[in-house]
Amino acid sequence: MPSRIGDALHWFATYTPQKTAIISSLGSQTYEQLWSRVRRLANSLSGIGIKPGDRVALLMQNSSRYLELYQAAALMGVAVVPLNFRFVASEIEYVVNHSGASALVYDAAFGDTVNSLRSKLPSIGGRNIVSDGPGGEGVYSYEGLIESGAEVTPDVQADLDACYFQGYTSGTTGFPKGCVNPHRAFADCLRRMATIYGITANDREFVAAPLFHEAPALFSLLQLFCGGTLIVTGDTAPANVFGMIDRHKATWAFMVPTMWAAMMTSEEVNAFDLGSLRLVISGGSPLQTHIKEALLNRFPHAGLNEFYGGTEVGLVTNLAPQDQRRKVRSVGRPVIGMFVELRDENGKEVPQGEVGEIHIGGATLIREYFNNPEATASARSGSFFTLGDMGRFDDEGYLYIVDRKKDMIISGGENIFPNDIEDVLYRHPAVNMVAVVGAPDPKWGEIVVAAVVLKQGQSATEVDLIAHCKEALSNFKVPKRIDFRDQLPMSSFGKILRRDVRQPYWEKQDVQV
Repeated sequence: MPSRIGDALHWFATYTPQKTAIISSLGSQTYEQLWSRVRRLANSLSGIGIKPGDRVALLMQNSSRYLELYQAAALMGVAVVPLNFRFVASEIEYVVNHSGASALVYDAAFGDTVNSLRSKLPSIGGRNIVSDGPGGEGVYSYEGLIESGAEVTPDVQADLDACYFQGYTSGTTGFPKGCVNPHRAFADCLRRMATIYGITANDREFVAAPLFHEAPALFSLLQLFCGGTLIVTGDTAPANVFGMIDRHKATWAFMVPTMWAAMMTSEEVNAFDLGSLRLVISGGSPLQTHIKEALLNRFPHAGLNEFYGGTEVGLVTNLAPQDQRRKVRSVGRPVIGMFVELRDENGKEVPQGEVGEIHIGGATLIREYFNNPEATASARSGSFFTLGDMGRFDDEGYLYIVDRKKDMIISGGENIFPNDIEDVLYRHPAVNMVAVVGAPDPKWGEIVVAAVVLKQGQSATEVDLIAHCKEALSNFKVPKRIDFRDQLPMSSFGKILRRDVRQPYWEKQDVQV
């Protein structure tokens, strides 16, 4: 496979020009058409002052244009800075200014927010580009740039050591950090993923997860890197998802666990054939056991894979289809090119079966946190990198994510991991969502509290759920309190924001554990 992302697109446009590359709400594009638009876009971006090494921020929902921009950036040697389209103005301002982005491409739906920020984004320098509308004063039209661009390939190839993807972490500890992921590492990750999942030019990937996140971006670029077809949508309603999979004969799909949960619990789950799927992938957070079982039952002929990874490190481990019922709560074994060590607080490897902080080495993506040497130094240990997760290996070398180090509860000197308790609560038939946190207690330091959302039409009391936990958990792990809620705070990637659940319990405390 090529070493550069742009070279792969060039090859498929040359030798499979009429093959469909992307299907979206804007219609279908062949590889020849995609290559033409990408080159025109790249040359027009150069013409307005974007040069190799610059960064371009994207505030967009899923569309074929998002993939065109990823490809144009790869061709130019430019870095993409994807912005969460749910960001408020202050968050957009922070990431754009921190990254020093030289241009901002945005959907017209976000025009009012962008206009309110124009004077606060000095690095943009008037290079605002509206993706789906006409240009105007101080704004370029995306389609106008493509129409006016020269259909020629840049003379200078992209620098493989330059940043290609600068995604920002969720900011669980203060301001979000920009992960500098070079072109070479990104392309290497695509090649490994093609081998791990057996992706070929005959595949058709369905994409509904937001492309501002690295995992959906990686999987989408992987399919184009292999010469197959992408089916892209921003509409995650189950009827639309299932309908598009059937209509376009998708062969594989990646979604985060909350998306899979929405699909598997929907009324439409059995109303479609979905027989074209040969591969389903989950990652981004743990897949709850009952949702995993539902996936295995609904797609008996499609191999289910669950991976562990991160913006900084890419794909780290994978649990293959044959292990799904044998290693239910595991995230699998390290994939080719990756090394995982579990270390104690002194940096020493822990014995097999014991919990340690996960350190990741080998073909990681990140070079550094952008303009943040302190965070880089804190996360690195020699050639290894840590995301702050805790895990254990079983006797066959399968990794189990125990929890985030910072989410660990210390009650009366005992270390308690919320995931253990949440997994038990999810087994109760009335529980829809749960987040376990530590709340302050004058005697124990912290006590275990569970915030619970019940399924519609179901009922359970605090006594019921505590009794359920006592059947499966040591006494010190059993929640001392159950707080029932209508909803839980969620990230844009479908993760429960445990820090936001925890915050009200601690906001008036002098000591913050």
